[in-house]
Amino acid sequence: MAGRKYTNKPGFDPEGGKYDHDSAIKAGMTRGEDGHYGSVVEQPDGSYLMLKGRRHPTYHKAVDAEKKRGYRIEKRGKRYYSVKD
Repeated sequence: MAGRKYTNKPGFDPEGGKYDHDSAIKAGMTRGEDGHYGSVVEQPDGSYLMLKGRRHPTYHKAVDAEKKRGYRIEKRGKRYYSVKD
């Protein structure tokens, strides 16, 4: 869907089943060869913002991938982050 502009109105729900396209695009992410954006985006403190809501159909895959990297998921405020374990 080249050229498609995503918005998260009225806002991204980290507990929901959607993906935070706005944060991905703002971070400069582009789609991979599979046509998808990544599941996390690096933050200045070295943590990674989770871009999938907890009810996203493949949220568990993102959690598993982060575990393999030696990270765990924790909630900070309203958002979920991947942090070094």
